[in-house]
Amino acid sequence: MLLVRRVGGAVLAVVVAVLAAACAVGGAGPSVPPTSAEARPDGVAELPPRPREVRLDGVDPCSLLTEEQRAELGLDAQPLSSQAPVGLYDGVEVPLCTIGGFEPRAVTAGVSLVTSVGIERYSSGDLAAEIRPSIVHGFPAVVVVPTRFTEYCTVIVDVAAGQLIDVQFRDGGRRPPIPQLQLCRDAEIVAAAVMTTLLDR
Repeated sequence: MLLVRRVGGAVLAVVVAVLAAACAVGGAGPSVPPTSAEARPDGVAELPPRPREVRLDGVDPCSLLTEEQRAELGLDAQPLSSQAPVGLYDGVEVPLCTIGGFEPRAVTAGVSLVTSVGIERYSSGDLAAEIRPSIVHGFPAVVVVPTRFTEYCTVIVDVAAGQLIDVQFRDGGRRPPIPQLQLCRDAEIVAAAVMTTLLDR
């Protein structure tokens, strides 16, 4: 239990640090210059339409990775559920499920279900990240690669108007560190597993 709590705290600390460095919401801090146009698509209009709407209201994020999926992903800790306001998503409380993995490598996956902001948030140009389009089970998505922090990567999946799934995959801190490119690939794999479960509900 202590290990699980530490993992959850680590993810929350990363989220807080990124928000402080990468985004100014409501004048809470200095804005960050946008990344280059080459690194980020010119708005989410470039993304294909979603095949249908899948609403997230009332869904428990910890229910979206089955025990079998977690084993395949190397996430062997007990899922930890929490909820906290997130500035990036208009300060609304966002439910988060954090799951750690310790063997064969130390990693942490975080699954957040956002019902206050859509994927257009990632075309605003005020995030210190490279953003590239992707597709997860036919749903438009973006891979968010932080430029100031290299120990994690995030995949955002557009599931409904004004709603998204935020999947973060983070290095657990062992040496040598996991390359950020691999963390992004793993985030996409976790996002695909989450969408598999969600679409099967």
